[in-house]
Amino acid sequence: MNLFNFNEYEIIAFFLVLLRISAFIVSWPVFGSVNVPGPVKILLALVVTILIFPVIAIQATLPELESLEMISFALKEVFTGLVMGYLCRLFFFVVSMAGNIISLTMGLSQGQLYNPALNATGNSVEQFYVILGTLFFLAINGHHYMLVGLQKSFEFIPVATAFGKVEIFANFGMVVNQLFEFGVRMAGPVLVTILFANIAMGIIGRAVPQINVLITALPANILVGLLVLIISIPLLIAQMGELVELMAEHLFAFIKEY
Repeated sequence: MNLFNFNEYEIIAFFLVLLRISAFIVSWPVFGSVNVPGPVKILLALVVTILIFPVIAIQATLPELESLEMISFALKEVFTGLVMGYLCRLFFFVVSMAGNIISLTMGLSQGQLYNPALNATGNSVEQFYVILGTLFFLAINGHHYMLVGLQKSFEFIPVATAFGKVEIFANFGMVVNQLFEFGVRMAGPVLVTILFANIAMGIIGRAVPQINVLITALPANILVGLLVLIISIPLLIAQMGELVELMAEHLFAFIKEY
């Protein structure tokens, strides 16, 4: 392929590939956050497209520029890129959910901070979990695996083809169920500890009525919760590794079955 002598069909294929990669770059985690400037995302999408396009097997039959099929193909590429990007971002949704559950249990949910990874407000525990998850994600080269999955998607979901099987989206309910279970498991140590701490405070309140349990329980829950949170960080890292494997499994399953 002569990079300086594109014909009409190669130009169409290039822009279809660019649409899928651009949608993926906008929606994937860390680099797709609002903190990354728009021009940087555009340049990154263009660079990745230039690197991937020469190794992609393009079908010989492509529509003309004025063909109505171009609209359908373009929508399919954008849709595919967005779904893949948000499947990858589910890792941070689960981590954020675990942080929210812990902060609500500890009584820290009233302290709201801006979360740039999700473009929303969050609390201090959620911010800590998201930062820890981001560092873990970059440390294991998660973005490299995602780019590999993006390149593999062109083998299983070729360019200039119709929409695939919509039946696979029926399994997304099970995926959400697994993710919710994972978020509760990540918050499990703190939840169980706070539960027993509240039971103990209730027993103390019944035994010593002079103690104001409502006032005493809040700082006690925060102290015990932070202590268990620090101790359980190695377990949290191990669970993040399992979560990344689960996300990669769902991502590649979507690519192969779509």
